[in-house]
Amino acid sequence: MKKKKSDLKVMIFFIIIGIALFGYTGYVVKDEFFKKEEPVIEKKLRSLELYGYSIRERDNEVFKNNFHELEKVLNENPIDYSKYAEYVSKLFIIDLFTLDNKLTSTDIGGLDYLYKDLKENFKENMGASLYKNVVSNLDGKRTQKLPIVTSVTSESVETTKYKYNGKEYEAYNVKLKWEYKEDLGYEKALKVTLIKDSDKLYVVKGE
Repeated sequence: MKKKKSDLKVMIFFIIIGIALFGYTGYVVKDEFFKKEEPVIEKKLRSLELYGYSIRERDNEVFKNNFHELEKVLNENPIDYSKYAEYVSKLFIIDLFTLDNKLTSTDIGGLDYLYKDLKENFKENMGASLYKNVVSNLDGKRTQKLPIVTSVTSESVETTKYKYNGKEYEAYNVKLKWEYKEDLGYEKALKVTLIKDSDKLYVVKGE
């Protein structure tokens, strides 16, 4: 009788161990199967909080240099809005057309400089066109060749009026051309239209 009790205890012990191992294995498999990619936390090196502009670690030197020039313009009193329009347009172009530092096809550049009502449509349009073939680089192993803007020149800055959503705004047309580290067949010239709303400039059009 004692032997039977002893055997029963051993059996129960192994059953408990088995259940525990099964449960742990199931947890690990579930965790591995369903785990999501960790969001990329991006460090900002410098920001102009009042305007919502910033430099990130992955921004290249041409972007950083133009950002510092914009910062100088915005620290002046009064602000030269033609210069403001020029540098915002340059930063918009650099950020939009430099695809090499983007992490995925949904990591769209230039959004910081757009009018708020345009951002969602712009993301969708760029995701379906310019950014459509950008391979994910979340693992840091991408070998795809993508454009890098190395210089931007403003050919002219003109003051004008622009009607948006039934309201007329003071506006600026900035004609730009730019160069890449390597010519991969991407656009090289654009006219950017910006409107002035509450003392801040926003990109509303590019053609």
